[in-house]
Amino acid sequence: MTMPGGRQSRSPDSLAGFPEEILLEILVRLPAKSVLRCRAVCRLWRRLTTDPDFLVAHHRHQPALPLISSIGGTDDNQYYSLEAIHLQKAERQPVLWPRRCRFGASCDGLVIIGDYICNPTTRQWAPLGPRKVYFDHVIGLYRHQPSGEYRVLLWRQSNVASIEYCPNDYCVHTVGSKKPRCITCSIELVDEELRIALSGMALDIRGMPVHLHGNLLVHWKKRWNVRYHKILVFNTVAESFRQMRPPAVNPQHAMQLFDMGRKLAASCSKFSFIDMRIFALQDYENEVWSFQYRVKLPEMEIRKFQEQGDWLAKIVSEEGDLLVICFGWLLHYDRKGNLLAKFKYDDDLPVVTPYRLKESLIQHTFFQKKWNNPPSPFMPC
Repeated sequence: MTMPGGRQSRSPDSLAGFPEEILLEILVRLPAKSVLRCRAVCRLWRRLTTDPDFLVAHHRHQPALPLISSIGGTDDNQYYSLEAIHLQKAERQPVLWPRRCRFGASCDGLVIIGDYICNPTTRQWAPLGPRKVYFDHVIGLYRHQPSGEYRVLLWRQSNVASIEYCPNDYCVHTVGSKKPRCITCSIELVDEELRIALSGMALDIRGMPVHLHGNLLVHWKKRWNVRYHKILVFNTVAESFRQMRPPAVNPQHAMQLFDMGRKLAASCSKFSFIDMRIFALQDYENEVWSFQYRVKLPEMEIRKFQEQGDWLAKIVSEEGDLLVICFGWLLHYDRKGNLLAKFKYDDDLPVVTPYRLKESLIQHTFFQKKWNNPPSPFMPC
């Protein structure tokens, strides 16, 4: 077949002798939409791109994109929208059409929207559980490795009056099951920790949870303006809790946790987020933190977008890329303070969620179950 300019196109038959190993190395790096189109080329390509091992490898090769939640519309007709930011391409990629369901969590290419779990790539969705179960306080979504089940970690305010213990009750809900089950978390604070918590001088830890080494690292929820100078670690295999020490920093600062190349990292700064210090957990077992580098944002440049008040900044990559939330703007800076891209939003303060999204074509059984015609909560893009 001759194309414009005299170039010859290659039909699927002309690729019959092409080594499958090389073909797989190419296909596994394509975006999900391109892989779906490749399935229509020929039987060989369909067989290769539907193999379960290929689907796992393809998911592993996809970039992990920061997720941004925002609110649009008017006061009388507001809606939530969710999108991913491709930092290298400086592109906004819609994840869901706007609906009245709030974003809850993300894991392995799956997202929780309201009371539903969805794969935006395959346009599949299913209820998390029966209608009588409420999912207002989602902490995180994770895969339970021994069973292969996807489960949701939830919290609710405890009925226990004492503040000497963990101030929340925690529950685990298996996707598709009838009801959550309670998880014990009765971590007692020693006198000094309790004194610091009651004084309001404890570190303000934000930006959780972080998926790392089979754990969800979450923060102590505040109750009666109480802050706890600890990180709460939830083991997703044993489904148990323990505490972890944060780096030794000014207790009046704010701290955000993030994943730095499979290491737990923390950014620490005053609430103005102009000057940020980055620490990494070098020894996971002994909880040894070390200083990595410092980020100083160009205040005068950011003031062009927001003249008054503070802004919010969050590190969103292991290379130190930052997303800065201004009034109606999302600014992308590198760790040296160079402005790389800017995105305009209708929402005054779009939210940089603590989650990432990696496209996935992996099939899940809970999407195959027949439901009694529940209304679709959203329309994936």
